[in-house]
Amino acid sequence: MNLREIPLFKNLSQDDLKILEDNIDIVEVRYPKDSYIFEQGEIKSDLYYLKEGSILVAKFDSNGKRSIIQTFNNKGIFGEVYAYLKVPYDFSAFCQKESKVFHIKNFRNIINKAMPKSFLLNYIDLLSKKCLVLSQKNQINTQFTLRQKIGNFLLLEEKDNKVILNQTREELADFLSTTRPSLSRELSKMMGEGIIKVDKKEIFILKKNILENLIY
Repeated sequence: MNLREIPLFKNLSQDDLKILEDNIDIVEVRYPKDSYIFEQGEIKSDLYYLKEGSILVAKFDSNGKRSIIQTFNNKGIFGEVYAYLKVPYDFSAFCQKESKVFHIKNFRNIINKAMPKSFLLNYIDLLSKKCLVLSQKNQINTQFTLRQKIGNFLLLEEKDNKVILNQTREELADFLSTTRPSLSRELSKMMGEGIIKVDKKEIFILKKNILENLIY
C-alpha cells in the first residue's frame, strides 16, 4: 500500500519513506461483521489503520453497560497509545460491518528506532488531536442535564449550524451516557421548542444562542 495514505506518514519525503519501509511491517486483515479487532483487557503491540468499513470503540462495565468512546466510519488510526505502552486495552474495537484494517506491527519498536523527525511530529499531532477529542467528550459527560450534554455535543460537532451523525440513535445515547428513549424524548422536546430540527441523520441548529446559554 501507499504509506502516505496513512496520516502518520502523509508528508514524509521519499528518503524518509525509504527509512520507514526498511523498518516497518504492515499486514492487511479483513474482519467480518460483528468480529472484534481487540477486546477489553487484551495487550497488543500493533497500531491499526482502518482502510474500509466501520469500527465501534467502546468500554463495557461489570454489568455489561456500554460506553462508546468513538466510532470510525471513515479512514482512521486507533490503538496507538496502547501499542506503545503495551498495557491492557480499556475498551474493545468491534466491526459494525465487514472491514479492512492494516496492522502496523510492533509499533513501539518503530518509535524507538532512529525515525525521521517528520514522522515523530506526525505522531505528536495525532496524539494531540486524540487528547482533544477525549477532553471534549469529558466536557460533555460532566454536564449536569441531558439537554446540556446534547447541546454541548451539537456545538462541538456542528458545521454551519448542521450536525451529520455518523452513529445510530442508540450509539449516540451510549456516547452521552443515557438511554435511547430518554435521548429521543429530549430531542423531541427541543424540536418542539424550535431549538433544533432533526431529519434522519442530520440535526439542524435553529437557535444556537439557546444551546450556548445552556453550556456557558
